[in-house]
Amino acid sequence: MTNNASIPPSGSLSGQGSTRVVRIDAAGLADADRSIPGPVSVWVERPVDPGTGEPLGMPSRPHDAGHCLVRRIGPTPPPSDSDRLADAVLDRANCVLIPGLVNAHCHFDLTSLGPRPRDPDAGFVEWIRMIIAERPTETEAIRLSVAEGVRLSLAGGVVAVGDIIGAANGVPTTVGLSALAESVLEGVGFVEYFGIAVHKVEGFSVLHDVAHEIAAWPAGARVRPGLHPHAPNTVSLPYYEESARIANRDGFPISTHLAETPEERRFIATADGPQRDLLDQMGLWDESERAYLGFGRHPVAHLAHVLAQRAFLCAHVNDADDAAIRTLADTGASVAYCPRASDYFDAAEHFGPHRFRDMLDAGVNVCLGTDSIVNLDTADRISPLDDARLLARTTDAGARTLLAMMTTRGAAALGLDADRYRLREGEAIAGLVAVPAEEAERENGVRDMDPADAVLGSPGAPELLLC
Repeated sequence: MTNNASIPPSGSLSGQGSTRVVRIDAAGLADADRSIPGPVSVWVERPVDPGTGEPLGMPSRPHDAGHCLVRRIGPTPPPSDSDRLADAVLDRANCVLIPGLVNAHCHFDLTSLGPRPRDPDAGFVEWIRMIIAERPTETEAIRLSVAEGVRLSLAGGVVAVGDIIGAANGVPTTVGLSALAESVLEGVGFVEYFGIAVHKVEGFSVLHDVAHEIAAWPAGARVRPGLHPHAPNTVSLPYYEESARIANRDGFPISTHLAETPEERRFIATADGPQRDLLDQMGLWDESERAYLGFGRHPVAHLAHVLAQRAFLCAHVNDADDAAIRTLADTGASVAYCPRASDYFDAAEHFGPHRFRDMLDAGVNVCLGTDSIVNLDTADRISPLDDARLLARTTDAGARTLLAMMTTRGAAALGLDADRYRLREGEAIAGLVAVPAEEAERENGVRDMDPADAVLGSPGAPELLLC
């Protein structure tokens, strides 16, 4: 996991053993705003533990992370030149350097299930049945699954996440949140809960219990807790309204799945279909829900007044008409688009191509997520870079747009400092990733590709150098 063997702890810049500077030589540099063709070098400073002398590289503990500073960006010095600024040199001359990545929507507690092919004849509800039956539910199993999700994310160049802290057996838990907080990642752990008709019997006790527990979370933690009412087909409208009220009161980030499947659209519009059948079978349907459902509304219109109360991070939004896009823009919502998940469930066949570019044009902050590993085609990593590469192959979205969607836009959606997901002299960075560039140039028959295009055109695995 670390590159410490490549970066020995030589003398520090300060002369007091408190920092190390490494020069990373690369074929180019790219972020959401610009590309710099190479050869280019980036000088990065990071504090070290004066007690242990831990060398520059990947941190081993959460409190070690988040202190990388770009000292300089410039042409790679000739080998004969003496470099008084750097303590060590890391050669990535065949790679393009980009900022650490943000996965704005993921499900680490499902990592233990692994990638699963989907039966094309089975609908979304049957897939949900499989998830319910096979997901980890015991504390240690959840912790191990989340830890594996973290490991695969680091292998994918990810340094920040919006992880859904799943409700095992339908009961909210913070086990996954604690496991995520033990990692070097930053971001938000959105604690998931359900609530169809239960407010008639229990009031909002489940939600209030979740809010009370996460309110005690340490201030300033790298991973913040948030609320996640699951989706409009599993959470009653009054529960959404109370969720938004509490999120506003206590300052919690809030997320939800929205406009994801045709089953959801039918259930909201008509109060019947496969989703209604599932709720019936689970003993969760109550006819009183018809006070909120069955009026022909689009899922975004169904939640419009709730979205206006608090800026939501809405996952997927595969189903978006012009009115839905206007609502998302007017309410300040962000959208975490998961391209491989959309393909996995044939969303384009139901709703047409995802309208992420129309959303961006309308002012909606659209970022990238991966959803769970169950729907991914990369068993060795969990990375929005692979989702961006899919969009680079199948749409005319520019490389700079896609880089923003997996860095600065994702950071903004999670309430993080987006500037730490750019590469600028004198500025702190959340992480630094090297992406192989040579194969992209060979495959495209192009020499001296724009570094951003090389990143999106490369099939190679990203390497997280620093975070």
